[in-house]
Amino acid sequence: MRNLQIFACAILFLIVTACSENKKNGIDKKEVSVKTVEIVSTVQAASRNYVGVVEEESASALSFSISGNVMNVYVSEGQKVSKGMLLAQVSTENLQSSYDAAQATLTQAEDAMTRMQMLYDNQSLPEIKYIEAKTKLEQAKSAVRILEKNISDSKLYAPFDGIIGKRFIDIGENVIPGKAVMTVLKINSVKIKFSVSENEISNIDEHGEAIITVAALGNRQIKGQVTEKNITANNITHTYEAKIKIENSSGELIPGMVCRVQLNSNQNNEVFVLPGNSVLVSHSGHRFVWLVKNGCATAAKVSTSEFTDAGVIIESGLNAGDRVIVEGYQKISEGMKVREIDNL
Repeated sequence: MRNLQIFACAILFLIVTACSENKKNGIDKKEVSVKTVEIVSTVQAASRNYVGVVEEESASALSFSISGNVMNVYVSEGQKVSKGMLLAQVSTENLQSSYDAAQATLTQAEDAMTRMQMLYDNQSLPEIKYIEAKTKLEQAKSAVRILEKNISDSKLYAPFDGIIGKRFIDIGENVIPGKAVMTVLKINSVKIKFSVSENEISNIDEHGEAIITVAALGNRQIKGQVTEKNITANNITHTYEAKIKIENSSGELIPGMVCRVQLNSNQNNEVFVLPGNSVLVSHSGHRFVWLVKNGCATAAKVSTSEFTDAGVIIESGLNAGDRVIVEGYQKISEGMKVREIDNL
């Protein structure tokens, strides 16, 4: 019995050794069944999508040129205003008192000048006295003009048609000359600002066509053209700003709205479209597909752009006529023999 067991073990060892040698020598020729598609090029209009933000055509920070206490504010943020509309006003009580005093001084100086003029004309007044009276009259007139200007400057008016952006004051607050109290945004036309990566900025054509889709307006689409393209990149994001000018006479486009920007090119690109599940990601992070070449599986690195209803667009890495494995790739590895069939 012991001899029989030893013999059986020896036979088993020989069988295992023979199988191993057969695999090493390529005797094991097992094929994996896969389903493939042949790559056919598709001509697609070149386009790229970006996220844009509506920006005002211009903005003006308004301020008072005099100091005082805010008496009235007539507008709120987001309110539409027309050119010349009264926006805010500071108290003129002290100014009015000063103006009344200056006006009285002017009246006195005018009366004195009238009498001095008669004496001067009759040569009964020294010239120095005449000059003094004339100087006081001019000083009084100047004081009145200054106070009239200050009273006028106590009211703040809209410099153009637009909307109120930010309001920094309320009734009862004190203001000082030159400090912004509100901003007015001009939106008869607006700009769509979007950022472009450094490897795409060279493809952005000034005056190139663009389609703007505004979600806040029910996904309304508006056509425009690129009007500005910066040549200096952001130091942190390494992106470039570009802008599209759009007419906005209705005022529906409001600064801050987010929209989608689609830039179209006059050139067409030749691309390939594959089922999304056939494009895989390697451990190093790059995308690849499995091809059948000479009856064996081989991986091919590819670059993709975007997903469509038909599948994922392949920009580079494949050639027309390549056969891509779309089913059964889970069982294969590099160099493995495969057999193409219609259905798995």
